[in-house]
Amino acid sequence: MAPSHSQSINISPFQAMNSSLPPPPSPSFPDWDEVWYGNIQYLLNISAIGLFCCVFIFFFVKLRSDHRRIPGPAGVAAKLLAVWHATVREIARHCGADAAQFLLIEGGSCALILSIAVFSTFLMLPLNLYAGTAVREDQFSKTTINHIEKGSALLWIHFLFVVIVVFLVHFGISAVEERLKITRFRDGSGNPSDPNASSTAIFTIMVQGIPKTLGADRTQLQEYFQHKYPGKVYRVIVPMDLCALDDLAEELVKVRDDISWLVARMDSRLLVDESEYGESGESFAEGLWGHVVLMWRRVKYLWNQVVARLGFTDEEKLKRLQDLRADLETQLAAYKEGRALGSGVAFVMFKDVYTANKAVQDFRNEKKRRIGKFFSLMELRLERNRWKVERAPLATDIYWNHLGSTKLSLKLRRVAVNTCLLLLLLFCSSPLAVISAMKSAGRLSMQRQWIMHRCGWPGCRARAGLQV
Repeated sequence: MAPSHSQSINISPFQAMNSSLPPPPSPSFPDWDEVWYGNIQYLLNISAIGLFCCVFIFFFVKLRSDHRRIPGPAGVAAKLLAVWHATVREIARHCGADAAQFLLIEGGSCALILSIAVFSTFLMLPLNLYAGTAVREDQFSKTTINHIEKGSALLWIHFLFVVIVVFLVHFGISAVEERLKITRFRDGSGNPSDPNASSTAIFTIMVQGIPKTLGADRTQLQEYFQHKYPGKVYRVIVPMDLCALDDLAEELVKVRDDISWLVARMDSRLLVDESEYGESGESFAEGLWGHVVLMWRRVKYLWNQVVARLGFTDEEKLKRLQDLRADLETQLAAYKEGRALGSGVAFVMFKDVYTANKAVQDFRNEKKRRIGKFFSLMELRLERNRWKVERAPLATDIYWNHLGSTKLSLKLRRVAVNTCLLLLLLFCSSPLAVISAMKSAGRLSMQRQWIMHRCGWPGCRARAGLQV
């Protein structure tokens, strides 16, 4: 009796409570059996939505921007066939090297993914479904390698599949890289040319980070490169701040439109006042309506007096707009006369390719060994420590309207674009992982609520009440 008595004493209240509680609810959802192979249905739905968005943008945005009226089925088919049969040379001539490179990369990636998808769908998917014997509650796991028992000889087929995938990826990337070479350099007509041909891009380097005050006077920069590479510099080009010029032109057009609209509004208001009053300045309204009109005119008169004292009349606004227009026209004249600020970018053209390559290599080596280096007075004026030197792209591949944008705006644009792309890739490329994680979090929340509900201790109930 003593041992049994000691055993009954050693039973903790937690064990007694757990023995009396029913088992936790099953984490499975009632509609789990209706889902076709787990969460693949979500992937199919997302793919269908993406396809619909692409088709909608093509028909109702792209075609409407290219044509006043949306062409018929024959016109759309002819347009698609023309795009399909367009060569890299034609795309590079009409749209630039960036578009040709983008289409080559996209086409190569699509062909590579389709070839891997064929092997996966007709070889690996039936193998995992019908040859796997491992017990899995998740239906989606039956379509993966998890459905095959450990140590099975069928795993060698997966190994061979990985070898095939590696071979296809290597072959596809090599083919895309080989085709990208012809879009690297082009001549003045936009035709692809050999890297050793006489293209101005292979003789030019691009220097970023120079002071914007060098736009009007590039003598110091030219003397610096002439001293560093004597007899090898052909020309130094310092473009103006084209980003500010574009904003200036847009603002000037907007101000001129505002002035025209304000003048028309003032003229129409004078016509309305003349129609309300006679030639003698008296109103023709009589009776009750005449009193209402008279009160309204008095209110308008008081309001006009207040606005005039505050300086918000149309005449004052017109004067401010005219002053702003004169200021903008003066700034625009500075661009026409070549006295505007530079864009902070310079293009240095050399007389031979060897010097251009050597200049890029020299500046890169100096950037690596910047610690302990002393700059001359000319280099300090040119802000040599802020330079970024690289090979110049083709003139047709440069977004000239962005020349002169601040580094902060470029970084913010880059962060915003990359963040949106990352979110799209996270959800659109791996939606199953996101949805599975959300369901797992839901199961954990249900388990915790069940434990808090069944727990009889005051501390547990208090924590459960706080969470609720």
